[in-house]
Amino acid sequence: MLTSVASPASAQEPRRGQTVTERARPDYDAKGLRAGSFLLFPQLALSSEYDDNIYASQTGKVDDFIFIARPELRVRSDWGRHAVGLRAGAELGRHADNSSENYTDYFALADSRFDITAGTALNVNAGYQNRHEERGAANDVGGAEPTEYDLTTAGVTLRREVARLSGRLMADWRNYDFEDVAAFGGGLLDQDTRDRNEYGVTGRLAYATSPNLSAFVQGGFNWRRYDQGSARDSDGYAATGGVAVDISGITTGEVFAGYRRQNYKDSAYASVDGLTYGASLDWNPTPLTTVSVGVSNTVEETTLSGSSSFVQTEYQVRVDHELLRNLILGGYAGYAEDDYKGSVREEELYSAGIGMKYLFNQFFNIDVGYGFSSRVSNIPGRDFESNAAFLRLTATY
Repeated sequence: MLTSVASPASAQEPRRGQTVTERARPDYDAKGLRAGSFLLFPQLALSSEYDDNIYASQTGKVDDFIFIARPELRVRSDWGRHAVGLRAGAELGRHADNSSENYTDYFALADSRFDITAGTALNVNAGYQNRHEERGAANDVGGAEPTEYDLTTAGVTLRREVARLSGRLMADWRNYDFEDVAAFGGGLLDQDTRDRNEYGVTGRLAYATSPNLSAFVQGGFNWRRYDQGSARDSDGYAATGGVAVDISGITTGEVFAGYRRQNYKDSAYASVDGLTYGASLDWNPTPLTTVSVGVSNTVEETTLSGSSSFVQTEYQVRVDHELLRNLILGGYAGYAEDDYKGSVREEELYSAGIGMKYLFNQFFNIDVGYGFSSRVSNIPGRDFESNAAFLRLTATY
């Protein structure tokens, strides 16, 4: 039972546009270790989770306890000009009864900012991740073990601001390298056909019509190239326009809409075109509460035979409330619709959850939470529901 006494959160006002979870808490935030002009933040999170459907299956549900360790190190520069940062860590998941579902993920991500002149900056990032696909994911092949893959990324962004006019030019690259998966009953499920490179270039131009509102136009191209053959290779583009708002720091974010098209080199795969849209908004109705809303409409790759891709439309809402200075409550709900092109498959995904974070001091915090997820499909056997609850202790220096 938690017995610590905390001060009311109203004692600290948030900075303009800051959400509850982003807010600085000097009495509870990690101070880090200084190494010259760098700050190091080592962290270890230990958690126990119960999942009543670890395979995300419609029938024959299997439940299990999962024990997870997440060591991580964050490094950031403490310079007056320019900046660099590094994050490296791992996640080790071990199941009590189903060891075939055990996994070990790890990552290293670096980013930098070069302040060229006043109003001009160049951001460069690169990273490597070894990950696994969650059961119930759209492209999970249903192997005897989770599908593992390597993701290598790199990106560069040039930003420029002159009076009310601002612009940015972005380029990024992603490489996916999937491992073959053991099949139930023996043998391997070949995943090499999923290996690919994705390239993208995007430009954005914005004009601030007032201190609270700016209008922008954005255009981008992407190229997706598979290592084996060109059947799923595609080229795409999108053109959108929207507005970014900052209303007294209470409501911040942006809303946009436009047109996009993805063309596939093999005529057997249907092209995808039409309306695209999105939104990302944070609303602080009080200094203690943040409501975040996200909307996205994207073209995703698929492993489904005969289907070129699927369009995923996703809606999310999250509420965070600072009940005490060191006690944060949160809840979320989400809905997504996956429409597979060249196939009759259509699926709906629902998610919801609640959680609580208690900050003991600058070194320790504890999280507890519950999450629900489900999928409703027009393909027999693909429906599922799962419930998961977790308890996590995090130590940070």
